[in-house]
Amino acid sequence: MARQVLVDEELSQMSTEEDLEKVEEKAAWRERYIVPLVFVGFIIIRALDRIFLYRVQKSMADYTAILMSIYWPPMVQVMCFFVSLGYVFNKRRSDKSFGLSWFSPFSERASTQGAVPQKWIAQFALYDQINAIVSAPPSPFIPLVLQTPLNNLVVLFTALIAYFYLKTRFKMVHYAGICIILCSCLVGVLVELQGPAPIICKGLHEAEAALANPATAATVSQETRWLVANATDDCTTGLPPYKDADGKIIYISFGTLATMYCLYIFAIVPSAFSNCYKQKKLKQVNLDVMWSFFWSGMWQVIWGFLLYPLSWVPWPTPTGYNSAGPSTLGQDLRDSWTCFMGRNPKPSVTTCDAEPAWMWLMMYLLFNVFFNLFFLWLIKRLSGTWASIGSILCGNLCGIFSQFELFAGKSAAKLTFEQWMALVLSSIAMWVYNIKEEVDVNGNSVYGEKEKGDHRYDTFGVMGVDPDEDEYASDDEPTAQDHTNF
Repeated sequence: MARQVLVDEELSQMSTEEDLEKVEEKAAWRERYIVPLVFVGFIIIRALDRIFLYRVQKSMADYTAILMSIYWPPMVQVMCFFVSLGYVFNKRRSDKSFGLSWFSPFSERASTQGAVPQKWIAQFALYDQINAIVSAPPSPFIPLVLQTPLNNLVVLFTALIAYFYLKTRFKMVHYAGICIILCSCLVGVLVELQGPAPIICKGLHEAEAALANPATAATVSQETRWLVANATDDCTTGLPPYKDADGKIIYISFGTLATMYCLYIFAIVPSAFSNCYKQKKLKQVNLDVMWSFFWSGMWQVIWGFLLYPLSWVPWPTPTGYNSAGPSTLGQDLRDSWTCFMGRNPKPSVTTCDAEPAWMWLMMYLLFNVFFNLFFLWLIKRLSGTWASIGSILCGNLCGIFSQFELFAGKSAAKLTFEQWMALVLSSIAMWVYNIKEEVDVNGNSVYGEKEKGDHRYDTFGVMGVDPDEDEYASDDEPTAQDHTNF
């Protein structure tokens, strides 16, 4: 009898050890492949996210500020709520104490050090909303294939801010990767600025003039006339001409186009700072990604309304100048809704009936909510600069998708050889950058996350220049509230 009990205990122990090995193997597999899996999903979702937003902005070219301030934040937050609700229910399956109190702005589950100051999350959203509203006016002016290399500048800005603000230190391969990215940006933009050889444009213009003669046009097929007309429209030197949602070219002065490009680049700076700030706070107290994702969305709704007066600046529009102001707010909201539903609200607006903006916005919101979630996860797991580098592949895939009307609509345009080379260069940059890890001032990797928080990101922590001012050691702050807000 005693022997049988001993045998049973040995079998039970063997079973427990086997179960433990299986759990450890599963955890090791997840640890090894979770980043690649999330990253693949991230680049596909982000690429389609950009495509669908571009289609909406082309249709609502006269109402992009309302779109990005009034429509987008609350609509995407509704989708965010349902995703977060699914997260809570899934957590509750293994922890019955996990409930709807998780949604509280003062939830103790916000981080491993308890409740988090809402000032942190408000700043998460503020920089993103500034980027959204400042980039809204120039977006319709810039072809999607050029938005891709311009967006790559976020890597340079993020790396600069990370160097001074987070005290991140980069290796030579990181600088090489960033330089290759800048080269890819130049390759993609310069081909558009150079345009065809002058003799080609001269010949096309003379051919178009000849076809304007009824006697000559009668002897030429309609297809030939169409080909000459389209080739002549595209035969420009300098910044590419603006195309509306129907693919028709609307000529805009060089000064206006140049202003729009400069404004678009300026809008990238707050986005770069946002990446670094998120890295600091997500790692500092092991902030819950889903909770911060939900509450940053709530704050973005607030910031969208508060920053909407920026839309009253008289910037250029594809059909003239922005005439919106406080006195026209009610009419602008009504007109934007008419446009959103696919009808032109007035004769001067001709883009709204090109395609239903509401349908493409719904598609965009679906992808946008998961893109932002994956982006936060990658920032926390790796770094803000790495996530910016990773976004390059999103842009590359977006550029490829933008060639097809199925995704980009009638404004789709084929990539030139130079633009393909720009995409190849930026992809190589991703490879070069990942040869070595980013480190802090002490030579330690900044990748990964710590259960009790990564306190080198404290203002007076090991990466700071001053000692702790309070009675606690940097890694022994009793709650998240005790850390500095900025």
